[in-house]
Amino acid sequence: MASSAGAAFMPPAAAIITGLVAGVLVPLSVEWLELHLGLDDPGGAISVHAVAGIWGILSLGFLGNFPAAESGQWLAQTIGVATLLGFVLPLTYGLNWLLNRFYPQRVAVDGERQGLDLYELGAGAYPDFMTHSGDEFMQR
Repeated sequence: MASSAGAAFMPPAAAIITGLVAGVLVPLSVEWLELHLGLDDPGGAISVHAVAGIWGILSLGFLGNFPAAESGQWLAQTIGVATLLGFVLPLTYGLNWLLNRFYPQRVAVDGERQGLDLYELGAGAYPDFMTHSGDEFMQR
């Protein structure tokens, strides 16, 4: 994810460095987001797409292959990240918050326990596999 921001402008060595740094940042941010902020992100999507993505955007500014120093690419990349964090993030968060007020985006507790295939569709998606009943997961 990180080196895809500058794929057309990064030499292979720069892409490798960008990927290595992202490979260190992602697990650290997964742990930090879950343990310190308590965010429910089991797939690590925030870490992969936000943290590694922002690192990739910034790394393009100083690792990219651009003509001379007059390109101003570092400033352009920094302004892009500032726009994402200062405008796009609050806008999308606000719109999702508003949408959640009218149409809740969280699955009901019964749906989490039972599995969405059974809860919403009334049938299992993979009938050949062994399934468990909801009673096995109920707290006693």
